[in-house]
Amino acid sequence: MTEDSLVQPPSTAPPNMSGWEWDSAPTSNPGADQWNDAPADGPQGYNDGENYGGPASTFDEGGMNGFDAPAVGDDIGGRSGGGNGCFNCGQEGHNKADCPNPRILKCRHCNEEGHMIRDCPTAPPREFTGECRHCRQEGHMVKDCPEKPAEVCKNCQQEGHMIAECKNPRKVDRSHVAELDAEVAWNNITTAADKRNVDDVKNAIQQYAKACPDTTYRDLEIAFRTQNIGVYLIAMENPCLISTFTHMDLQGNLDKKYKINYRFGPNPVRPRERGLWPSDAVDNLARLDDAGEPVGRGLSKCSNCNELGHISKNCPQEKMEKERVVIMCFNCTQPGHRMRDCRQKRVDKFACKNCGQGGHKAADCPEPRVAGPDVECRKCGEMGHFSRHCPQGGGGGRCYNCGKEGHSSRDCMEPKKIICRNCNQEGHKSNECPEPKDMSKIQCRNCDEYGHESRGCPKPRDYSRVQCQNCGENGHTKVRCKKQTVPPDNFDNDNGGNDNTGNAGDDGGWGTGGGGW
Repeated sequence: MTEDSLVQPPSTAPPNMSGWEWDSAPTSNPGADQWNDAPADGPQGYNDGENYGGPASTFDEGGMNGFDAPAVGDDIGGRSGGGNGCFNCGQEGHNKADCPNPRILKCRHCNEEGHMIRDCPTAPPREFTGECRHCRQEGHMVKDCPEKPAEVCKNCQQEGHMIAECKNPRKVDRSHVAELDAEVAWNNITTAADKRNVDDVKNAIQQYAKACPDTTYRDLEIAFRTQNIGVYLIAMENPCLISTFTHMDLQGNLDKKYKINYRFGPNPVRPRERGLWPSDAVDNLARLDDAGEPVGRGLSKCSNCNELGHISKNCPQEKMEKERVVIMCFNCTQPGHRMRDCRQKRVDKFACKNCGQGGHKAADCPEPRVAGPDVECRKCGEMGHFSRHCPQGGGGGRCYNCGKEGHSSRDCMEPKKIICRNCNQEGHKSNECPEPKDMSKIQCRNCDEYGHESRGCPKPRDYSRVQCQNCGENGHTKVRCKKQTVPPDNFDNDNGGNDNTGNAGDDGGWGTGGGGW
């Protein structure tokens, strides 16, 4: 059987594979199909290089179905880095997102750097050939549409100005709120308060405000206290309010100072609220005159000057250079690239500081101690050698480990000797000693006598030797310390955080009695 006889005829090829050729597998596996290496020059002609621009070796070569092939990064600050180069500056070693150089803008019309085509002084006026989004006619944009109605302010819904210049109250849209009688809406407030459902209370208040548009938060709070309804409107400052939001009352007045909080009791339930809580009921009523709920201003915030009313594209101020984050490699500690792109050998941060090998610490290193460049000699004060290897000579004291002269126990090359302080034998510590404890060798820390421990000392306790665990001074314990208690460095203790609602007692309410109103 020849190879030509294995090729399937076009009539039996799959319907979506008209330009592909199939080959059967070798004779060792005749049941499997494989791809043929022949080019896909079928009737579609995708590789003929006539209608589709042909293969392109770079981004700038080849046709693109009638579109001009711009240089890489035109109008977006790019350059052809070539190879692994950055598309912004052309240098190798980083990509465009991590480029430390300023962004480079290149015009597609004059090919000069520093501006884009929309700001080019030599570019001809560009004609709009699309469709208007308002009248659906071609030849003009919606801003130039002759049939476009007059623009209205998005805040007050009036003509003649935009939202950035509007000083009027907002037109509150309550079309989604059910239209009920005032008495029915008030009964809904009472029912929601009995069920202690905050969402139902807010919805019922909006229903009542729709029925009685002149009702204020102060009027509602006075009515709640008069009729003993279990809803409290508490006005507190909102330090977390961002600049694109503001407080609005029931009539649409903006820029209120305090935020309305719906509560079912007159006392704060969180410790962090005590500093923001009104001092009494009179103070709360005064705050309610300048309180509202958070709503969006409807204004854009410029990322260049941080002002409201425009975006950075239309900012009248000079373009501010943003501070770039320095990319630091954790392997070689050099800036300009990340650890994944570092070409140096990976450094083991947990390797032995003495020999540089992994698997053990410097204290357990079997190799002789090597003085690194950061080791200071205790004899001459120079760096790079131990005192026992000091070139200036001079013997040291006696070693407590091996008993030899010329070095100390910390620089001793002999194996460390462990001597028990209980039996004076080598090879174990006193807490591992199998012999009974020898009380004659134990010295009391209270009276300095031998034969007993400090907890069993018969003499009065000498507080001049006691160190406080709170302030670090001698003469008293932590229990008798008069200084402010220092919290421990852990997060397991109950420090009265936001979630500790049990610490909010009745004394955090109105007045000194804390018994409510």
